[in-house]
Order: sequence, then C-alpha cells, then structure tokens
Amino acid sequence: MTEAPLLPDLSTLPNVEEIAQLTIWLAEAGLSAMELSNASGGKLRIAVAQAPAAAPQPVPEAPETRTATAPYFGRLALCHPLRQEPFAPVGARVCKGDTIALLTLDTLQLPVTAPADGTVVEVLAQEDMLLGYGAGILTIRP
Repeated sequence: MTEAPLLPDLSTLPNVEEIAQLTIWLAEAGLSAMELSNASGGKLRIAVAQAPAAAPQPVPEAPETRTATAPYFGRLALCHPLRQEPFAPVGARVCKGDTIALLTLDTLQLPVTAPADGTVVEVLAQEDMLLGYGAGILTIRP
C-alpha cells in the first residue's frame, strides 16, 4: 500500500478536493495565498479569505497568563540535550527571551524563547512531541 503524496501532482490542474485541502493548510499556517506553476508556464493562485479583524479588547488590569508557542514546527526538547535538565520546569522563574525549549528539525536545533517575564505554571506539551507552528508549549504567569 502506497501513501498518498503530500502535495498534488502539479503537472495538471488540481481538482476541487485538492484545492480545498490546500486552502485548509494555508489557513492553518496563517498564510493568505500561494501560487502554483508548472513547467509549461501555467499558474494557479489560491487565496484564503481572512476573517475580519476583531475589535480591540480592553487591556486587563491584572496580568494574565501567557502561552509560549512554537515559532516553527519540529520535535520538542524540554530538557537541555547535554545536561538532561529541564529548561523551564513548572515553578521556574523565566525572563522574556530566555530559552525555554528547543525544536529539532532534522539535525538543526532551534531555541524557543519565553514571550514574557514570569513563572512557569503549566507545561502543555511533552518531550519529543512533533509540534506544528503555533502549538502551545508552556504557560507563564507574569
């Protein structure tokens, strides 16, 4: 049994189901459009309707928790690879910009940084989990 290819064969025009799947992937990735072309010069532009911008919300008086999210996709490392110590366990104090995890893409390890100063109150993801863009990693309370 062979697996279906990730992207449709672009030597012909994609069918309606393939275009629908591409628009879902674009919206999930936060992209507004993409353009496909083939060797003979044919082009297809797929645009995703964006939701209208929400009205600005009032700033709360008490600081709320902030969620550190994956800035790209990859395998999650919550522990330092050489010392096996967690970067930011529950209860740890972190500063904005501190490394709180690593995302591994093949042999490349990229840092994930804290979005704010505060205390780690919850770890949302597990070690070695495959995360997509925007997935929650941990929660910080200022």
